[in-house]
Amino acid sequence: MLGKTFNYVKGVDAKTGQLIGRRELPEGKHSNVCPAIDGAISWNAGSYNPNTQLLYKVGQEWCFDIEVVKADPPEAFSGQTYFGASWTSTHPQGRKAFGHISARDPISGKVKWEKEYKFPPLASLLSTKGNLVFVPGADGTFEALDARTGAKLWQHNNGIGHHGGVISYTAKGKQYIAVVTGWGSHVSGNYCPLFGEPFCSMPTDNGQLLTFALP
Repeated sequence: MLGKTFNYVKGVDAKTGQLIGRRELPEGKHSNVCPAIDGAISWNAGSYNPNTQLLYKVGQEWCFDIEVVKADPPEAFSGQTYFGASWTSTHPQGRKAFGHISARDPISGKVKWEKEYKFPPLASLLSTKGNLVFVPGADGTFEALDARTGAKLWQHNNGIGHHGGVISYTAKGKQYIAVVTGWGSHVSGNYCPLFGEPFCSMPTDNGQLLTFALP
């Protein structure tokens, strides 16, 4: 399993991917349900590297206190949200919320290496033929890891959190890495109550496209 913090199920069948021992939540309040609805795996894309034959993926570990309520579903195609519950994000029992990036065999699921992050990354990842994995961090740190070992090789403070994508391209024989900065979404709204600064004062109305040249 990519997620580490869970009590909503007892496990996942390694062969079929089916949930084992799913926990049903009746109406009422339930504390520290893990993972949160926006935890474990978010929208952010991982990256597969044919050279290392590894898949790199972000995991986000936090839980939530949830109150399940009876709610009538909206009419079809109304565009209204429908959850039937309200919730507040919380830390897992016994430790603070955290994130990680894992490098694993996509067939067997075996983990080659894993790197833990104090603030879970929310942006997508990029791996290159030169055995680099680029990680746009939630706190504004943009870093390159060794795709084979997970060792940090380079970093740059981009000044604001990342919640978008990162690409590589060439122009006139030179390779470049372009990354989008910018903060603010439903999921990133969890970071101020969970972690405090810099997220409570991080602006959510601006961003940049930054480009770096590889040597």
